[in-house]
Amino acid sequence: MMGKGYGRFRLGQKRLLASLALALATILPATAQPLVPLPPQPDGLAWPTEGWEQGELPAEIADDVRAQIDEVMTRELSDVMGETRAVVIIHRGKLVLEAYRDGFGPETKQVSWSMAKSVTSALTGRAVQLGLIEDIDVPMPSPFEADDPRSEITWRQWLTMTDGLDYLEIGATSMAENDVIQMMYGPGRFDVTQYIVDELPLIHAPGTVWNYSTAGYHLLGRALQQISGSFELGQGMKDALAEQWDAEFRERLINHSVELQYSKIYSGELLNVLLFEPLGMDAQPEFDSAGTYLGGSLVWASARDFAKFGYLYLRDGVWEGERLLPEGWVDFSRTDPDDTDANVYGAGWWITTRGADPVPPYQKRNAPPWDSFAAEGHEGQTIFVVPSRDLVIVRLGLMSNEGENWPELFKWNQSLANLFPETRFASIPDESGTETNSP
Repeated sequence: MMGKGYGRFRLGQKRLLASLALALATILPATAQPLVPLPPQPDGLAWPTEGWEQGELPAEIADDVRAQIDEVMTRELSDVMGETRAVVIIHRGKLVLEAYRDGFGPETKQVSWSMAKSVTSALTGRAVQLGLIEDIDVPMPSPFEADDPRSEITWRQWLTMTDGLDYLEIGATSMAENDVIQMMYGPGRFDVTQYIVDELPLIHAPGTVWNYSTAGYHLLGRALQQISGSFELGQGMKDALAEQWDAEFRERLINHSVELQYSKIYSGELLNVLLFEPLGMDAQPEFDSAGTYLGGSLVWASARDFAKFGYLYLRDGVWEGERLLPEGWVDFSRTDPDDTDANVYGAGWWITTRGADPVPPYQKRNAPPWDSFAAEGHEGQTIFVVPSRDLVIVRLGLMSNEGENWPELFKWNQSLANLFPETRFASIPDESGTETNSP
């Protein structure tokens, strides 16, 4: 059964089917390569909406897995990979191991940092599935004037970080030149949208050059709020929201006024209904002072709940037997876009590309399991998804010296994942890049 939030939207069936037909026809790049299949939910296993079913590590690897987790939990901030605060491992749909540093536990919400980009990509997929976005290859609603070429950047180009803006984050050598610092903590801190409009001109043709960008995902968050005017909210939700406003605003909320589309209460509840509630996640997104959802940076959730989000992608966007994300959306998210140099990034997710050349030195994602893809955030937050192992690994913590430590964290995730057996149905790329069938 679908989570409670799904029934709160009432969209015309003809409009929804027409929208899905158009959107699904154009999601994947034309030259997308075959991918390891995403494993289905095991027969008879309950979905983790109400909580994870406990399981056991495979006996032949249990000691090695526990030893690797025990060792990393003893490391301090100054050590390689820094301080690990939570690890959750989901194997074949069950929670087989979790570990927490003192002061943290299964219910402790921790910050996503840039894992929020993966969440925002999923929210965009939800909007496509609900018929609120009819085509990701049309310009996204944006704050730019109609005669500004930036207004023509499409949903796909924002999602794949091929927007072409003059933005510097990875590779910045000082806080003064780092746009994410200036946007989030400098002059843009009260209104990230205005910073983007004023400070980030177009320097490349959209769709041609990949450049890691938190700014683009903030604008995606804003656009999702903007199209919220298409949502038809159930009266119960309207009444519940209205109780949080004084009488002056109540009538406008009941009437679903556009003036309230950026209110934090309203937008937070919409994000909850779209994604978090169906998954059973207790998550908290953050907003700037102007009310914009910070879709590139800030969502708070527990390690168990971040694992639910990773599990949605492991199960190809299906939850409780119903499709939350469009068919093909997860494959789109784990495929690098056509005609660009984005060989380590899909749509909101980092990918592992066989034979990628060049591979950015801060990633070094050129080792098995080749089918892994990950949500990653500042200071070492990761949701590591491995279809060939039917596996999700969540690691949350605090990591300094990220230039040196990110490759080490990726190797740690890889080595842990490689301990687990391959699934029987997956076509697995071996270390040479050759496809081989697992037993």
